[in-house]
Amino acid sequence: MKNKKNWIGNWIIITSILHTLFAVFMFIDTWSVIFNQGLFADITVNSEIGGVLFFFFYGLLLFIFGLTIRTLENSNIILPKIIGYGLLGCTVIALLFVPLSGFWLLLPPAFAILKRKKL
Repeated sequence: MKNKKNWIGNWIIITSILHTLFAVFMFIDTWSVIFNQGLFADITVNSEIGGVLFFFFYGLLLFIFGLTIRTLENSNIILPKIIGYGLLGCTVIALLFVPLSGFWLLLPPAFAILKRKKL
């Protein structure tokens, strides 16, 4: 039976999926430009294209991070506090720059990692 405390990885995975779907559907016009110019076009010409690609790839990296956390949780490995501090630090910095964003969704797992003593 799975441990009910093992929610952090799944939370991050779900957040990353929502983030990536948002990147795809909210910027559909920009994706059209990207595919019309070719996938190997120079993104320095259009900063919006660079922003959308960064937004998209951040979601993918967040997904990989969530999978890693879920694997550690399912292996009953105590998550190192440095992961919690790193996630919290990155989230706070991101919230300073973009307070009206989904970065707030990363605060619960960051605090949970820091609070957790044992799985």
